Amino acid sequence: MREDGLTDEFMGFFVKSISIKAIAISLLIFNGILISYHDHTNKNFTIMLDPAGDAQNTGRQIDDYLERGITLQFAEKLKEKLEHDLNGISVVLTRRSGETIQPLENANFANRFDVDFYVSIHFYKEKEVKPKLYLYTFSYNDDFITKKPDLHFYPYDKAHLINKDKTKQLANVVKNAFLCDTYNKLFDVVGLFRLPFKPLIGVKAPAIGIELGLRQKDDWKRYVDIFASVVSQVIDV
Repeated sequence: MREDGLTDEFMGFFVKSISIKAIAISLLIFNGILISYHDHTNKNFTIMLDPAGDAQNTGRQIDDYLERGITLQFAEKLKEKLEHDLNGISVVLTRRSGETIQPLENANFANRFDVDFYVSIHFYKEKEVKPKLYLYTFSYNDDFITKKPDLHFYPYDKAHLINKDKTKQLANVVKNAFLCDTYNKLFDVVGLFRLPFKPLIGVKAPAIGIELGLRQKDDWKRYVDIFASVVSQVIDV
């Protein structure tokens, strides 16, 4: 787990987005999120991909590239692959090139659109011969807390409790898919870690963070099909 994955103590009483996604922002009141539940019976499956970094946060350096550029390229190709191969799904990216993301903006974007699965994507420069793939879900080790009624005022940092059981289920599906013999030859899977992983804070949907080491800057290209196959396995769960 790297230092940039841990949450800060305080993120403000009210977060105002300045991007075009302002129309998608959920209601924030006194450090909380008002969450309502919706019928998913006739709803297409929506996946939100969150490529790490933005216009102000470059992320880590991988050769002569920056993490923010690689994650965005990867997310764009993964979206294209998923939408081409699978029927009845929508894939939404949290950002475009040149955008700056405000604190909690992605969480509110995901909550407003009521997405079904949220994936935060991270890369780092791998120095070992065999890359490692880390898996995270958000937790303060408070998963024992009982789920509250269908319409309830949740503090932003407790939103992960709403779908805690589904998150655990889907995260295990992802982990087991990555652990197959074919993929195990390419990288070692580390985790699943239940931590206050900052990119997932405030997201009510089942959410997972994936961090993969790249030995070369273009290695991400070989993982698009793999990630698409793995992510697709959560849809029918």
